[in-house]
Amino acid sequence: MLNEKFWEKYFRVYDVLNIVIPYQELISELEKELDLKLDDIVFDIGSGTGNLMVRIKDKCKEIIGIDYSEEGVKTHKSKDPVAKVILHDITKRFPFPDNYFSKIVSNNTIYTLTKEQQIRTLLEMYRVLKSGGKIVISNVKKNYSPFKIYFTHINNNIKKEGFLKTISLIIRMIVPTLKMFYYNNKIKKSGLMDHYHFLSLEEQKELLRNTGFRNVSETKYVFANQAFLNSAYK
Repeated sequence: MLNEKFWEKYFRVYDVLNIVIPYQELISELEKELDLKLDDIVFDIGSGTGNLMVRIKDKCKEIIGIDYSEEGVKTHKSKDPVAKVILHDITKRFPFPDNYFSKIVSNNTIYTLTKEQQIRTLLEMYRVLKSGGKIVISNVKKNYSPFKIYFTHINNNIKKEGFLKTISLIIRMIVPTLKMFYYNNKIKKSGLMDHYHFLSLEEQKELLRNTGFRNVSETKYVFANQAFLNSAYK
């Protein structure tokens, strides 16, 4: 299993994804699926460097994040010093009462758990979600390809900004990009050693059903078709 030191290094370069078009589209899709209301209390599980929370914090009553990585929380706080984000191991009981949140979101986090931990964590999500509340989850799929995400971005950026601007951007961002490829290779190897459990098609949907959620959506491909997204209700 990858330790806190690894995630510290990973989150130092993670925000290079903010310029990656498939990542931008993923964040937009998560916001759309959440269908936020001004009275919503939202829980972001695995909030990382806070990109989604910063984007949606003014579109709901309250949003609280939780993450295992001290570096992720620190980076989040540098963007939003008043952010409500808790350093906490998501495999442990959440520090909230039953039926507390009206919406839950989790992006590219559940895959970092074993299969048994995924079930226990989803049950905790169910516990803290209000009756009728909505959950939205996205995770990279088994055998996902960071290169496909990157090259989809390049192709889309060429169409949007032109060839010369895209090449200039690639040159400027080459170091953090190479680091992200290296770290993602380590993450994929952890999956091969069964430290993590990457989900296959429909498995995320079944995980939601098996932990009590209802009206589970059809599985949607996101993140340049390298991740799955589902929503459901309690």
